[in-house]
Order: sequence, then structure tokens, then C-alpha cells
Amino acid sequence: MNKASKIWLVIALVLCVCTTAMNAMEGRLLSAGIAVVSIVCMCLLLFTKKKAGFYGMCLCAVASFVVGSAQSIQAGTGVLLSVVMSLIGSALVPGITGLLIKSQWAQLK
Repeated sequence: MNKASKIWLVIALVLCVCTTAMNAMEGRLLSAGIAVVSIVCMCLLLFTKKKAGFYGMCLCAVASFVVGSAQSIQAGTGVLLSVVMSLIGSALVPGITGLLIKSQWAQLK
């Protein structure tokens, strides 16, 4: 894995840990649980260079999108705004990660 990918994954890991702490403190335990699984998947990709880590991140992003949209709608945010906000938040980390590791995919286990 190249240096840019590793740096990005460390940054994403820190962001995800902060988001997990915020979700846990605000009582959004389902979101926090999904984020913990995502952290494990990021570590799997970063430290063991396994494709399963990336796939897990993508599954967590889908789950996070669904849960985030539902929670935002319940909180009174409009449907369109809720979906857009959740999509951006959920797709950003796996999207950037996918772009960075695309050229190295064959080297991953």
C-alpha cells in the first residue's frame, strides 16, 4: 500500500473514532456500533492489507447511510436533506479510500 493510502486511512481512522465518540455521547448507539465495526475494517485494511477490510467499510457505509437517514428524518430534518447529508457522510471515506487503493487492488490479500 502506498504512502498516500496509508496517510488517508490514518486520517479516516481518527475521524471515525471522533464520530464514534460523538455518536455514543449523544445516545446514538446503533450509529456508534456501526462505526466501531467500520474502525475494525479500516484497521484490517491498513495493517493487514486485506480486501475484506475495504468490503467491510463499504457495508458499514451502507448501514450508516440507512441509519443516519432514518435518525435525521426522525429528528425533524427534511427527507431530501437527510438523505443528502447521510450520503455525503457515508460515501466520503470509502469513496476516497477506493480511489486511493484502486491501483494497488491486486497487491491486497
